[in-house]
Amino acid sequence: MQWYYADNGKQVGPVSEAEFQGLVKSGVIQAQTLVWAAGMAGWVAYGSLTPAAPAPQGAVGGADGGVCCECGKHFPQDELLSYEGSFVCAGCKPVFFQRVQEGAIVPGTMRFAGFWIRFLAKFIDGIVVGVVNMVISMAFTFLAMRSMTSGSIGGTIGIQVVAWFIQMIIQGSYYVYFHGKFGATPGKMACKIKVIRADGSAITYGRAFGRFFGDMLSGIILCIGYIMAGTDDEKRALHDRLCDTRVIYKD
Repeated sequence: MQWYYADNGKQVGPVSEAEFQGLVKSGVIQAQTLVWAAGMAGWVAYGSLTPAAPAPQGAVGGADGGVCCECGKHFPQDELLSYEGSFVCAGCKPVFFQRVQEGAIVPGTMRFAGFWIRFLAKFIDGIVVGVVNMVISMAFTFLAMRSMTSGSIGGTIGIQVVAWFIQMIIQGSYYVYFHGKFGATPGKMACKIKVIRADGSAITYGRAFGRFFGDMLSGIILCIGYIMAGTDDEKRALHDRLCDTRVIYKD
């Protein structure tokens, strides 16, 4: 990792990680010195990247060390850097600051959306999709009635099957498009929540597609999959567990 630092108003660098640490130990780079490395959103005082200070019991960093928000491993206190309340080890710094630069959610700073706010979002989406499907259902019901009048039972069943498939395609397309494009359906947008990966990155269309079927599974098993969100520390429903996703507030 290559570092830059400011010295008397001038930019110095790049310097390697080892050189950078040597400059810190020699006092050339101090707490107030501005530093920058590829992946960081901007220049920051070195003091904001100093090893994690002792934290209250139960926090991710403390006097006996802490847990890196990237790799999840425990490190001694002097091997962790603190950045806006999150702790990261030296090995994960490049990935961490790259994600900060891209505007991704930093692990450890997420506010997970609970059961009831997710229920409200799903209720709103249900109304939106339900209105569209109701129009389709009425149209196909009319066709089915005409088919029954003509005595074609097979035709009536075929019309009902086609109507069901079209409604499923509309529901799936709605779910996958909005999650893949925006990370949230209109219902979630209204409730100011979104779906992300466990590492804070956005979900892809493929993952959104898989999550759609996981969502169906959560409902099929007597909605137990949804209820799980109310008992999990990270508010994960069954489909979140299956697809490695989280639902968070968009702060």
